[in-house]
Amino acid sequence: MDQIDLSIVKQLLVNCRKTYREIAESLDLSTNAIYSRVQNMINKHMIIAFTAKPSLLYLKGLNVLICGDSSNTDILNISKKLGQDEHIYFVGNASGNYLYIDGYLRDISELHQYTSTTSNVAQISEPLVAIRTVPYRIIEKPLKSLDFKILKSLRDNARKPISEIAEEVGISAKTAAKYIDRMMEYHLVEFSINFAPRTEGIIVSSFHIYLPPKDDFSIQYQKINQKYSDNILYLQIFSNIPNLIIITALTSSNEETANLYSRLQEEHFKKVEHHIMYYGHFFETWRDILYKKMIE
Repeated sequence: MDQIDLSIVKQLLVNCRKTYREIAESLDLSTNAIYSRVQNMINKHMIIAFTAKPSLLYLKGLNVLICGDSSNTDILNISKKLGQDEHIYFVGNASGNYLYIDGYLRDISELHQYTSTTSNVAQISEPLVAIRTVPYRIIEKPLKSLDFKILKSLRDNARKPISEIAEEVGISAKTAAKYIDRMMEYHLVEFSINFAPRTEGIIVSSFHIYLPPKDDFSIQYQKINQKYSDNILYLQIFSNIPNLIIITALTSSNEETANLYSRLQEEHFKKVEHHIMYYGHFFETWRDILYKKMIE
């Protein structure tokens, strides 16, 4: 996996229905080259699925990250137990029995019970609980019955061509495209990928960057995003911990990983923590179950 693959993945994470031609134009490559690279990542089980789901904004839900050191050394077994919780969609196993647990909550009232239960199962005595920041938008356009029929068609492959969607649903290709564009414009649906870069030659790191109180957060965020873009898979920011930025980064060697860590430490942030990711597990949640009920 190289810089081009990383650029492709970052675009697909934001919108997996983006055409290969559009991606090719953004990277000044041929459409065939993009197709071949995506197919290679699928064959290596790095891109696990192309997903389409009602957005958290539409569902009025929360995305909560819980992480910390587990006192249990059987991390794989702990991950499976955590995956039985209807809220948890991803568990990442990092160096030193460090766990990253990603979950969806229906609303803030579930936060206390979810945090307590998850921390107990994971055996994390001092968990970091971070609520991901989402843009504030008022959802004025509800999903319509035809939207759900289209989403049902996309359930197993969110990249399905418009022509196939139209044929399955019984509408024109123009109408299908119009409805998909509408869902995206009003942030009713998220088209993304389940991505797990677990192949040889790729090291996945998580860097926790704590900014000094005096720093301008937006300036530092943009600076980090631009300066380290060659390695960044994505950045995470949190509404309840405004001075924390978590970088998920990809490197190709231990030397490159150490160099990236050193460069971040030289930035004079308040604190930089580094964890190397080993495994990632995806699970079905209440959001997926609700989605299936909605489209049926």
